[in-house]
Amino acid sequence: MFGRGSRVSARWDDPGTYDGNYPPDWDFRRKAVYERDNYTCQHCGVRSGPHAGDGGAVLHAHHQIPLNRGGGNHLENLATVCQSCHDRAHGHPTGRNYENRGYNGIRILRRAGNIFMRIVRWLF
Repeated sequence: MFGRGSRVSARWDDPGTYDGNYPPDWDFRRKAVYERDNYTCQHCGVRSGPHAGDGGAVLHAHHQIPLNRGGGNHLENLATVCQSCHDRAHGHPTGRNYENRGYNGIRILRRAGNIFMRIVRWLF
């Protein structure tokens, strides 16, 4: 399918088949998505990879349908986006910035709020 896609295993498409945030073949998946999308952000069109040299944008593989809403890790659900568009899509910093700069509190509050709203909807 794609140059690196042969190392992508359909076994990990379903998030329930592995432990942790990302499947074991995540690095191969994201690189296959970058290659498929021609190293171009699918939201704003900024280019990176072999097209941009050293000044290219930081790219991310973004789940179009989030995992917590039933989306999977299959390549059709992933799109290449730049750091800025990924942050904007999530409404908070993503990638390394998310994990290393204390944003875990936001993640906890968001999850707690989602659980609370599910309970309220269930009750009423």
